[in-house]
Amino acid sequence: MNRLAIFGSGGFAKELLDLAIDQGYHEICFLEKQLPAQGSRLALLGFPVLSEQAIPQLTDWHFAIGVADPALREKIFQSYPQLHYPTLIHSQASLGYGIRSALEKRQGNVVAAGARITNSCQFGDFILVSFNSTVGHDCVLEDYVSIMPGANVSGCVQLKQGTYIGTNAAILPGKNTQQLKCLGPYSVIAAGAVVVKDTQPHKTYIGIPAKEKTCDERY
Repeated sequence: MNRLAIFGSGGFAKELLDLAIDQGYHEICFLEKQLPAQGSRLALLGFPVLSEQAIPQLTDWHFAIGVADPALREKIFQSYPQLHYPTLIHSQASLGYGIRSALEKRQGNVVAAGARITNSCQFGDFILVSFNSTVGHDCVLEDYVSIMPGANVSGCVQLKQGTYIGTNAAILPGKNTQQLKCLGPYSVIAAGAVVVKDTQPHKTYIGIPAKEKTCDERY
């Protein structure tokens, strides 16, 4: 099967197109919830953009969610849980012992070019490990985690469901496999932040060392 439909048509969806081509997909389209009123069929980078209403006609297609926001990825999957979401791993990603098998046993995971994951890690579903980011040994990545370009997650870290690690952020290691550093769920680590301790659910952290963002702070 070499057909892939990508939810979304923004920046990450375009980057996912490159990964799809790298993985041998020859027939590719983008999916949007609503299309402009002037037409029901548009194009992006030469590939068609279809309404999600076309999904019932896309039989024998694979699907991928081209959205970096964890909550929105979760929402899309919950709207279409019956579709087939393969794990996509770029040929230029670097994976340690047993990692490919562990990722491919799950669904919807995306590992971009230049990403590096060592070994002894555990994975959920619909995880994004973006360009030139790293994940150290004995990490646990739960469903819908997003690790943005250039971010570095050290060993013995647990990223709870929906945790978002911003571009060039760094997560310092946990003590050992029994005392993992724990982030989230749905915590946001701002670009360039350095996390030295556990984070709380649904909070945003900024700075070096990272601290919880207050209402009057920006990042």
